[in-house]
Amino acid sequence: MRARTLAVVSLGLASGAWVVARDYQRWLSLGVGGVPSTPCGWLKVTRLRLQKLEARDPRAFGAIAGGPHDRTWLPELPSREGPRPDVWPYPVPHRQASQPGTPHGRARTIDIFDEHAAYDRASVTYRRSFFEKNGEALTVVDTVDSPPEIVTAQGEFAHIHAADGSMHVILSPTDAAQVLSRGWGERHPLAGSWPAMPLNYVLLYSPRSVDEAEVVGSIVQAAERYARGSTQEPTAPRD
Repeated sequence: MRARTLAVVSLGLASGAWVVARDYQRWLSLGVGGVPSTPCGWLKVTRLRLQKLEARDPRAFGAIAGGPHDRTWLPELPSREGPRPDVWPYPVPHRQASQPGTPHGRARTIDIFDEHAAYDRASVTYRRSFFEKNGEALTVVDTVDSPPEIVTAQGEFAHIHAADGSMHVILSPTDAAQVLSRGWGERHPLAGSWPAMPLNYVLLYSPRSVDEAEVVGSIVQAAERYARGSTQEPTAPRD
């Protein structure tokens, strides 16, 4: 009986170790994010998952409240066709688990980001991502008229994830609600519960076509206009 008990315990420990190792490797496969890609980083992310800091549905748009800087910058968006992509359960890095986008759609998105960075270099540029801690993010240079969350993020308003083509953006609360309601993205699972991460911090899904990339482009442009501040004149539309 004792031998059988020891065998069961050993099997359980081995199974648990396999599950942990598999989860760790899957987490590593998502690429770098805002925590180190180390066992300590994985433990931190696992603790965040277990704490369930954000219990709200990340696709629910009614929870995003407006404020003094709130303003609508987006035109009326079409509804995104088909089901939403699955998203990995890890809050960091926050990535899609399906529908990684098409090469043409993702390439067009990169071009759109580059156009924003090149259009008015004195106002918008690429800088090291405040949230991701690696890679570059579109950043407003002068945050004197920016909303508080943009100031906290050191001017960052958008970045792309190389692994899947998805993006994170900070939108006005009204625009964020429209993006969620039309199916183009969802809030970060820790949005509003994690330091420096506002409720209007949104994951945009990777574009599956050039047409979808153009919709994403209009969302990124709205993010820039919000980041520059409600008293700041927006830049001209990019054709």
